[in-house]
Amino acid sequence: MTELAGRQDAPVLLLTKLHPPFVPAQAVARERLFARLGEGRGRRLSLVAGPAGFGKSTLLAAWREHELAHRPVAWVTLDGGDDDTVVLWSHVMAALGLPPEEAVAAPLQEIVLPRLINHLVEQEDMVLVLDDFHRLSSATARESVAWFVEHLPATVQLVLSTRADPALPLGALRAHGELVELRADDLRFTLEEAREFLNARLGLELAADDVELLAARTEGWPAGLYLAALSLTGKDDKPALVRAFDGTSAHVVDFLSTEVLDGFDPELQEFMLRTSVLERLCAPLCDAVVGEPVSAAALESLARTNLFLLPLDDRREWFRFHHLFAQLLRVELERREGELVPELHARAYAWHREYGTADEAIEHAVAAGAHAEAGELVAEVWVHYVNAGRTSSVHDWLQRIPAEVLAGDRRLLLVRAWTAALRGSEGDMRAALARVRELGGLEDGPLPDGFASLGSSVSVLSAAFAWGDVRAVLEEGARSAAVEGPESPWRPVVTWSLGWAHYCNGDLDLAERWFEETAALTPATEQWVVGSGAIADLSLIAGMRGRRDEQRRLADEALAMARDHGLLDAREVGEVHTAQGVALGAQGRHAEALPELERGVFLRRLWRQPLDLADGLIALAPAVAAAGDGTRAAALFAEADSLLNGCPDPGALPARLAAARRAVSAGERLTERERTILRFLGSGLTEREIARELFVSYNTVHTHVKSLYRKLGVSSRAEAVARSPR
Repeated sequence: MTELAGRQDAPVLLLTKLHPPFVPAQAVARERLFARLGEGRGRRLSLVAGPAGFGKSTLLAAWREHELAHRPVAWVTLDGGDDDTVVLWSHVMAALGLPPEEAVAAPLQEIVLPRLINHLVEQEDMVLVLDDFHRLSSATARESVAWFVEHLPATVQLVLSTRADPALPLGALRAHGELVELRADDLRFTLEEAREFLNARLGLELAADDVELLAARTEGWPAGLYLAALSLTGKDDKPALVRAFDGTSAHVVDFLSTEVLDGFDPELQEFMLRTSVLERLCAPLCDAVVGEPVSAAALESLARTNLFLLPLDDRREWFRFHHLFAQLLRVELERREGELVPELHARAYAWHREYGTADEAIEHAVAAGAHAEAGELVAEVWVHYVNAGRTSSVHDWLQRIPAEVLAGDRRLLLVRAWTAALRGSEGDMRAALARVRELGGLEDGPLPDGFASLGSSVSVLSAAFAWGDVRAVLEEGARSAAVEGPESPWRPVVTWSLGWAHYCNGDLDLAERWFEETAALTPATEQWVVGSGAIADLSLIAGMRGRRDEQRRLADEALAMARDHGLLDAREVGEVHTAQGVALGAQGRHAEALPELERGVFLRRLWRQPLDLADGLIALAPAVAAAGDGTRAAALFAEADSLLNGCPDPGALPARLAAARRAVSAGERLTERERTILRFLGSGLTEREIARELFVSYNTVHTHVKSLYRKLGVSSRAEAVARSPR
């Protein structure tokens, strides 16, 4: 359970992804396809599938304008960054008008997506378009969409555009009438649409035979028709050019250079080719890449005359080339100026680095072969991305850096170790740390991520993720506490780790001291995860000492902090739910306590830290037994026992587990009279009132009460009722 220094609450949203492409004035109104898409209303999925250049995005953008008169339409254009599910669902939530930070940190299919579905159930009829779905390559991202499709309410029409069939249960959806499909054959221009496009929209004034020949040779491929149209504009001998165009994809590459590109002046050709290395274009970025201030005029000219340059925002500051056109430009760039491509990427890297768009800066650095620069930036920004829930993005960056570069860079190895720990991979974490120690120089620092030295990063990580070794936490925590002082952004992680180790060791006075320091540092450092966790642990300690009012107050304080900072169901704060459950149980509110204790164990399980999970199980099992499920309680105790037996040093948790087991076993051996009195205790009657109800003396009742307290291992009526076996 840890949050890293320098938290940012959500990934940076690219608002341009939430805007559909502009529908050009030359676009053909495709009413027949609008009608088909309309048939998807009330069905689970509408699929628009076809190869590049079939006008999928333009069709959906035009249909969106048509639909807005009747119902809202949310739009997300997907890209490779959406393989990180936090990025994907943050953008989807933003498109739907929900706070995108709700997609950060909380378990996706257990919390984030069910909440989203529950929200959509309450909404009126609407559409959600996910454009360019084929750009998702992560199985996790695609599986999350599959879950979403399966649970989507009928009031939401989900529309996917893709070049390839998505990994979704299309057969089952088709069989149940829940799928509307538009395929390549549907998307091809009919002869009438080709005539309208070429003559009515573009004003080429082609003869009917020439239109028919072009439509036949391109087989209605919209991009092929447009490429042909570009070559015909302003030419005298249009019929001869029509006959020369064969429309095949292989021919199009040659055709681009010999006809389409040649239709532009040399300066504009060079501009298009060199800026094709960019996913998104704006004038300052393009100036940096091409090396001269010509981009504003070039972009304005292309946006006005070229259907393959698409504006991405209402202010027309950001653009992108049509994907097919960009691919063709890149092929031609490699042919003409292949040796320049790394330099163009290097210029793009420098611009993005200066302007803070780290994702794109890293991508361009890798493409430029500037692996040292890419690594430098990863080492600088990784903390912010991990704290935004984007551990997968950092992991993917590291995967793209050559192994030999990574193996020699101590800072990147530490980033790998941290991300491995956060992904629950002990083996990968330890392998990376071993390599760091092998390279030496641990005293070097400070580091850009806030650590005083390389060695301090190793110690803080080893303390925060000790995989069941209390002794290691105490040793590494003491070492890092001596280096990461009160001003360090990592100090709360260190103090929480030490508090947790002493808590597990049964040294409650020392645990309180470290947890209190963590709580005190929290507002200044904004370390809300370790802060709320520390306060929750202080509540548990207060309960162990019988300080019930303090226990309740601290549990509520931890819950409020987690809620106020969007962490209530985040996976880092299972302790908050455990503390709530234990405090509620101490008040005899066992019906409210059990769900909190269950949630605490669920969230703690995600971290794969054995001591953390065992602590949650030790709190949950007695409550499950008290609810009457002795078999499951025994299984929970057995799981905790197995976890602790596998720990190098579990501290005092085995003794705590044994005490909880004894208390439950004692509760199961209550006499019949003790069980009767225990039921009366839950009714709120005083002991004298219970004696009158049972026709026995007050002293008899009081003796039975003391006996059942001893057997249940409790010291109050509320605790006895909470532990009551059913």
